[in-house]
Amino acid sequence: MPDIELRDIVKRFGETLVLDHVSLRAGHGAGLGLFGPSGIGKTTILRIIAGLERPDSGKVVVGRNEVRPGWCEARRDAHAVGMVFQDLALWPHMRAERHLEFVLRGSGLSRRERIARAHATLEFCGLSDKRRAYPATLSGGEQQRLAFARALVTDPGILLLDEPFANLDDTLRTRFIEELTRRKYTQGATLVISSHDRADFTPLTDDVHEMCRRA
Repeated sequence: MPDIELRDIVKRFGETLVLDHVSLRAGHGAGLGLFGPSGIGKTTILRIIAGLERPDSGKVVVGRNEVRPGWCEARRDAHAVGMVFQDLALWPHMRAERHLEFVLRGSGLSRRERIARAHATLEFCGLSDKRRAYPATLSGGEQQRLAFARALVTDPGILLLDEPFANLDDTLRTRFIEELTRRKYTQGATLVISSHDRADFTPLTDDVHEMCRRA
């Protein structure tokens, strides 16, 4: 059974049909790319998988469970979800380290363990000296790295990545691609990546779904 399956998804915003009977599959430890220009519905697919949007019809199944709104916040098993949002969706009132500690709540880790993991993840992302900083004081690249750190810190079984390499230089882009590749092949993490740049999909995806505008 695939880790993620979208079955005949339809989604409208007002009178605009965004997703027209879309069906996709991404198996355990696989990488699925969503390719196409802005406004084509890639972000909507990711948000539906995460339970942040409800389709008008169709079904999303993760493992053996149908996705319901808010499902990923309640899951603390191998199907837990990490997401890098295109707009980053950082919390302006939280310092960098607090972003990571917050998503680790309910993980079963002690406070000391949560702090240690948060600091280790920030270090990996090159943000050790920014752990007490608020998002507004970070550069665009630093904000992107914080969004990545928040997605990675829980060691999720599913990673939803929306234009994840925007604002990253080549060195950092390579670092994150190598880390995502490691998680995919050694931990069986399932990746769904949205991008308008085909270069973002290699070597992370096994299949790329090309999305086209409706006539």
